[in-house]
Amino acid sequence: MAYHNSKGPASEHVYQDTVIWQCTSCNCWSRKEYVSVAEPLCPLCKSKMVEETKNIRLLD
Repeated sequence: MAYHNSKGPASEHVYQDTVIWQCTSCNCWSRKEYVSVAEPLCPLCKSKMVEETKNIRLLD
């Protein structure tokens, strides 16, 4: 059985460096713009979070 992609050719994904809060203990992270406190704690494990930069894909 064959499948047909009607969207046409696949476009390349666009990535951008974004400032995030990264947990120091687990793999949890959040964009800085969505955090409203100066020194956040991880919502999963309650550890300290540090500010970092992550290259994330932008949605089309």
